[in-house]
Amino acid sequence: MKVAIAASGETLDSQASPVFGRCSHIIVMNIVDGDFKDVKAIPNPSTTEGGGAGIKTARIVGNENAQALISGSVGPNAFEVLKQLEIKTYQMVQGTVKENLTLMSQGKLDELHPTPPRGRGLGIGGRGGRR
Repeated sequence: MKVAIAASGETLDSQASPVFGRCSHIIVMNIVDGDFKDVKAIPNPSTTEGGGAGIKTARIVGNENAQALISGSVGPNAFEVLKQLEIKTYQMVQGTVKENLTLMSQGKLDELHPTPPRGRGLGIGGRGGRR
């Protein structure tokens, strides 16, 4: 299975990243019988660009033909892109990329659900709440 993981560095010993769109690297590899093959670290250009970082990063994952993504959180727009590309998302645990990939290969990571959007309309008593 081809897996991508949001990372804070470019090696398997780097920490897994709790953020997706602005992680420093995406590490992609094939997991074959618990072994990590064809490991590739991709610097994430979205760390220095303006808006839409999550969508741009999701496209990087899609361009690598990953079947699964491990990350700490994924925003709603990026999550929608990943869903359209049929890429399953999994919740990382605090630790290294290698530790998370090992857990993934053992089926021990939970599925990740989209982060709710921030902004208008989500609070109690929004516009016009006073009378």
